[in-house]
Amino acid sequence: MADTSQREKKELSKYGNLVVSYSDGDILIFDHITNLNDIYPRITKQNLIAICSSGNVSLHIGEQDMYAKANDVVFFPSNLKIDKIKCSADFECKLLCLSDQIIQNMLHEKISVWNHAVYVNKLNIITTSRVCRDEFAHYYALINSKIENYNPVPQEIMHAIIRALVLELCHILEKSLLSVGESVKQSQGKTLFTRFLNLIATNDVKRQPITHYASQLAITPKYLTMLCLKYSNKTASDWIVQYTVEDIRFYLRNSNLSIKQISAKLGFANMSHFGSYVRKYIGVSPSDFRHGR
Repeated sequence: MADTSQREKKELSKYGNLVVSYSDGDILIFDHITNLNDIYPRITKQNLIAICSSGNVSLHIGEQDMYAKANDVVFFPSNLKIDKIKCSADFECKLLCLSDQIIQNMLHEKISVWNHAVYVNKLNIITTSRVCRDEFAHYYALINSKIENYNPVPQEIMHAIIRALVLELCHILEKSLLSVGESVKQSQGKTLFTRFLNLIATNDVKRQPITHYASQLAITPKYLTMLCLKYSNKTASDWIVQYTVEDIRFYLRNSNLSIKQISAKLGFANMSHFGSYVRKYIGVSPSDFRHGR
């Protein structure tokens, strides 16, 4: 817990006078942002979800010029370049900052929807209905209530509330994808990138060499990594690690399988290799992670 506290203090020190409502290393919540330039480019490795309440903002995400207004939700995928941010004088938003790991963990079976929407179809801005806005208001009222009544807020409680909110947002993205339907023709590159993400998601053993996935797509490993960088600014290896780590987290926390069984199920040659991998990407041993230490 001491390491987590130190990480939180270091994280909070980045934002000067900005008020951080909640922080636990994987999640940052800003309740009142009037200028996105105060946040970006200081956060580039996290997924940002801005829920706009007033005013407007123009910005450049990846290769696209975009414009968001009150009642819009803006999705900033991790690692994508965001610049040319111009906020109106009356602009205001609430901001969720979520690590790749926590996005993967919270969405799990819905992660393909998220990746397809924000990376492939570039659904970075959606307009919400009044019903959705009322729902978001309830979520934030609950979040603020927990912050006011707990010191500190139990992480598992906050994560449960935010997971529900993120799943609501993912549901909106899913409906938006369905409304786009077949009218959007994907380039060959986008199609290959989508297929790559789907291959990882559906593989029981996700920790495969890049050559394994490239051969299934009938392309070279170099071309696969180039496509990944083009559409997500992450390498093929980054994606493989992200999906593998989430499987590890999921099975350690949500199954009765022994650590040895999980290691074998996920394709690790032995327990030693599995333990080293978990320490490298999660920061603790498999046993410590399983028991919340």
